[in-house]
Amino acid sequence: MSDLLLEVTDAEFRYAKGSAPAATGINLEVRAGEAVGIVGESGSGKTTVGRGLVGSLHPSAGAVLVQGRPWKGMRRRDPVRRVVQMVFQDPYASLNPMLSAQATVAEVVRVWDGAKADVATVRAEEILAEVGLSGEVIRRRPAGLSGGQRQRVGIARALACGPQVLVADEPTSALDVSVQANVLNLMLDLRARRGLAIVLISHDLAVVDYLTDRALVMLNGKVVEQGDTRTLLQHPSHEYTKTLIGSIPGKPLAFSP
Repeated sequence: MSDLLLEVTDAEFRYAKGSAPAATGINLEVRAGEAVGIVGESGSGKTTVGRGLVGSLHPSAGAVLVQGRPWKGMRRRDPVRRVVQMVFQDPYASLNPMLSAQATVAEVVRVWDGAKADVATVRAEEILAEVGLSGEVIRRRPAGLSGGQRQRVGIARALACGPQVLVADEPTSALDVSVQANVLNLMLDLRARRGLAIVLISHDLAVVDYLTDRALVMLNGKVVEQGDTRTLLQHPSHEYTKTLIGSIPGKPLAFSP
């Protein structure tokens, strides 16, 4: 079986028929175990592409394939949907405020695996422990958790599907710097232990530099530069990339080894 998990070919995305494209000419391949960054400022189209990768926005032209199959027309319970899961920017808004961390993850296990409640609860505890949450904290609702803890719950919820790709949309932008580092290190650890591929969507070049192998730079809905992350950031060719790098205070990049 090919290790190609996601393939985007000449894709264009619009939010309404007849509207201007939010992103166009997008080409991307994501293979098992690799980490890819999509970087750009607000309005560049990077989140639009992220929505296309998880199947919540279908292309108006071109194609988005997951394990060789198009998202469009795929049934809600199709097992291929488990392959790609999203980690959201706002860990509070993306969680059910009425469910504890444990119940949030257990619900996914019940739905996708058909597990009984007691089995799902045990499995949820195991997954939450994998992301660094245990004890009484897993019985708290989102309002009783810190921002970093909420994001860990969001990651655990995604892991409960048994994905091969995590699409993380600005996963640390709502967190302070010390917590950011913890979440990024968790994602690196999950990539190593589970063999996960990661697509990181971010405006933060330091985060992209720390986490990814290669990166795409977006401007006005188009990819203007791409390549090996470290090479791209050290030797940018596009003026926009140079501008992004020049705007970072306190270089070298904050998370660079």
